[in-house]
Amino acid sequence: MRRGGGMQFMGKPFDETRRSFLTLSGVAIGATGFVGSVTSETGTTTNRAWASFQHDAGNTGTTPDGTDPGPDAWIEWSEQVSDRPLHSPTVADGIVYVSDVSGEITAFDTDTRETRWTARIRGLDYAPSVVGDTVYAAGTDLVALSAADGSERWRFDVGIAESSPVTAADGTLFFKTSDVNGQGSCWAVDAATGTERWHVRLPTGKDGETPSAEHVPPAVVGGVAYFADKDAVYALRAEDGTPRWQASVDGIIDHAPTVANDTVYVCGERAFALSADDGRAKWKTDLGDSARLSQSPAVTDDAVVVTDGSRARIWALAADDGAIRWTVEGTGGSAGTPVIADETTYVPIADDEDGLVALDLQSGDQRWWVPIRNLSNSSLPPAIDDAIYVTGREGFLYAVADPTWLDWRANQIGSLAVDENVYVSNGRGHFSALDAETGSKRWRGEADETPVTANGMVYGTDWSAVVAYTPDGTERWRFDCDGKITTEPVVTDDSVVVAGDGWVTALDPTTGTHRWTNDGDCAGLGTVEALSAEGKTAFAVVDGRVVALDFDERQWSAGSGVQTIAVGDAVYTGTDQNEVVAYGFDGTELWNATLDDGNQVTSLVADDGLYAVTTAVTSTGTDSREWLVSLDEGTVDWTFHPKFLPFGSLCEPVVEDETVYVGASDRRVYALSAADGTEQRRFETGGVVESVAVDGDRVYATADETYAFR
Repeated sequence: MRRGGGMQFMGKPFDETRRSFLTLSGVAIGATGFVGSVTSETGTTTNRAWASFQHDAGNTGTTPDGTDPGPDAWIEWSEQVSDRPLHSPTVADGIVYVSDVSGEITAFDTDTRETRWTARIRGLDYAPSVVGDTVYAAGTDLVALSAADGSERWRFDVGIAESSPVTAADGTLFFKTSDVNGQGSCWAVDAATGTERWHVRLPTGKDGETPSAEHVPPAVVGGVAYFADKDAVYALRAEDGTPRWQASVDGIIDHAPTVANDTVYVCGERAFALSADDGRAKWKTDLGDSARLSQSPAVTDDAVVVTDGSRARIWALAADDGAIRWTVEGTGGSAGTPVIADETTYVPIADDEDGLVALDLQSGDQRWWVPIRNLSNSSLPPAIDDAIYVTGREGFLYAVADPTWLDWRANQIGSLAVDENVYVSNGRGHFSALDAETGSKRWRGEADETPVTANGMVYGTDWSAVVAYTPDGTERWRFDCDGKITTEPVVTDDSVVVAGDGWVTALDPTTGTHRWTNDGDCAGLGTVEALSAEGKTAFAVVDGRVVALDFDERQWSAGSGVQTIAVGDAVYTGTDQNEVVAYGFDGTELWNATLDDGNQVTSLVADDGLYAVTTAVTSTGTDSREWLVSLDEGTVDWTFHPKFLPFGSLCEPVVEDETVYVGASDRRVYALSAADGTEQRRFETGGVVESVAVDGDRVYATADETYAFR
């Protein structure tokens, strides 16, 4: 289908008429407050839908149906729907529609977490729009797709270099384009047939002094279509494109106009409210010379929320007179397009740590903050339905809600041990005991290394002393060694074993009574780099070799380049040559396996199987990649690496009930089948996962905080 000749727009411009990283300033809300509703024609497909760029045909960015997830808001799930950066999503009837930078649209089912279909639209740069059972997307062509299977229903040949998102109202699709010469045009196309109703050339591009502005969607309300271009707003009759008025503001409008309650809201160098009837200025508010007001406002009956695209600043203005009610300012970065639901405004923030912030609409107080890994273009709005959907540069779609599987989060970081309590070591000489049910802090103990739980006790090291605590924090015993302890305590039924520079000491686990110390006799033991134990025998890594010790003597030594050690049915060592070598308890080599991935083994776990983490460092030495490998009698059963993590690290795994849990630097904890390594589920954190522990029906992880997952 082809476009017609169109009409030329005529008329004279109307010239005048983190986590608490945010701080609050400005004028407080009056007693009446803000009301989270708006009068606008929506054109959406269901009551609970975010079916276009900013929810409705007025681009209000406000939904009356969304419910704030509350203070426990977190990433309920994330799925990689593309290997390219994503644009902002739309959602209708449980399906999220999102396009990537290559123009591929994905229809993603939020219940099954599976892709229903994909389609590619040449030149598509924005979110598609959904009306009923049809998805509309504008690129170099305007295309109508079946929402059920993505099949093409019709195609309108725009023949234009770039197009805006589509705004649907009263059976018509409205959008704005720019050709290779920068000539801007406004379009109206029949939604059912794909035939042109009208188009209007704007007085820019080759017909004007300056090229057309960034292509932003129009707003369509009350039979009028409002287009923004450069410093002007154009009001056209939606039925035939006849000009009604045009008005200019100071500064460039490079975002979609927002129309509600007979008012058009735009931002140039200031925030403006224009009469929808004739374009006269109702009010204008100066928000500072350095403000980059490049995002569409979000509007309710009483509030206008405006953001700064060059700094993380957010303003709430009174809708009737533009008075500043409150201001929130961050430490840097930029604030994206705001949206509003349930008396809350949500703003994507791009900073040192990207994330989504929720602010109370009446006061500006921060309700919650959720970090989002590599947030996509922060200027784009999220979409609100049964969750808040945002997208990332790594092709991930995120759903923010109140996850039932997240029991609690605590402001503690470090390495983990768990028993009756959750013990988190900060690596600076102390650990915290947290209530396993609530995450509240119970007491604090001393530990230079990660504490160890066993025999109903907690064992830590304090410089040169081994300290044993009961679960209520009572110190049961303390033993002072002859020098600084350099390893975590290793606990068996018979002994607590620690080591330092040139010695290994074993203690009674109940009383702390000294059992034995081995310092290598005349030859000297050397620096102990890693330690494990079985029964009354300790296995130390010294100068790249494994040494078996007891109270009498050095029993045997073997290997070369040993970096890590674990004891199970045998003594297992991992080397800097990417080998795993198994020794019998008499020192006999049982088998040797060279791993295909990585170039050195950095950790081993022997617990209902043998698991190795192997590392490869890039030639520049700036990045590394790690794999989790399951071995059985020297044979590799399976290998795991997060498919969407080109580089990054894995923490030491733990095993429970035939499931292997491992955390990654992509902020996720993975639960893998011990049998074949398939992913069973994953949990989201807000930072690089440093440690994982499992007890009963909970998985604990430390990253930017400590998490308890159900």
